[in-house]
Amino acid sequence: MNITIPNDVSEYIRSHFRNCNSQVTKDLSIFPAIHEESLDMNFISYFSRHQTPVLLPCNWVIRIDAHFIGGGKHFQTWEVADIGLMIVFRRRGRVVKSKLALLQSKKLYADSLKYSEESKYYRRFGLGRLLVPDEDHLELIKNKLLVFKENSKYKAFKKESKQQNAMSHFERRWDTKMYYLFYNPAVIPHSVKMPMEEKPQIPENAIGCRVIPKDQLEAALNSKISGYTPSYKDLRDGLPTELSGQDFTAGWRLENFVSDLMVECKEGLVDDSANFESLLILMNQKSLPMSCALSITFDIQD
Repeated sequence: MNITIPNDVSEYIRSHFRNCNSQVTKDLSIFPAIHEESLDMNFISYFSRHQTPVLLPCNWVIRIDAHFIGGGKHFQTWEVADIGLMIVFRRRGRVVKSKLALLQSKKLYADSLKYSEESKYYRRFGLGRLLVPDEDHLELIKNKLLVFKENSKYKAFKKESKQQNAMSHFERRWDTKMYYLFYNPAVIPHSVKMPMEEKPQIPENAIGCRVIPKDQLEAALNSKISGYTPSYKDLRDGLPTELSGQDFTAGWRLENFVSDLMVECKEGLVDDSANFESLLILMNQKSLPMSCALSITFDIQD
């Protein structure tokens, strides 16, 4: 079923995701040591404050549901996505079409900021995550300059890692495309002194949150060895500058991906069945593949 999206609907969605992008980007730009999980939660938290149904002039009602599900390693012992984004179209209350995109988030690490996958601290759960070991605490408060450069790395990403292999298996099994959500600072280069003595001024968000289909990222890293960790420069130079009619420099801007590609049914898994029948088959066959979920429902009143 083809649905024509009114301009005020597109702009409403674009505006909210632009604001979310700016807020999350500002969080990383001010505090480069922020955990990826915290950025995910801040992403969802933005929309948790905007869940009141809104009636637009086009006579469409837009309703947002935001949920923090809880993390963990689930599919082949790995979490295959951090954020699930669902879009639902209804006509006078009845489902006519739905969309789903699964996003695996990775942040850019400022130079001199350490990443340790094996840290005992990172293996703790619940309140145990607040019990920071002495060496980690001293590292966090050490006097240093954290610098984002073009060669800064997405240190939690390694080519052909167990997590990436699990994501590939998931794509093949469910015949769906997966995406990466890369958290970047507002601009590059960018530096922040720690401990902070005064709040830094953050420029306009020129880079920020970028979305890249997994197959496009793999193509960009095709010549790299197994275990390679990409930099921002790798993404900027290795990806096409345009994709699906949108600027694709280091990926799509978050707001463009959602408002121009997902809402317009150009990206994401499409389900034309009533009551999410196809999506329910997919979702019910696995246990919590993500930590956060966001649903946007459009109810056409005409």
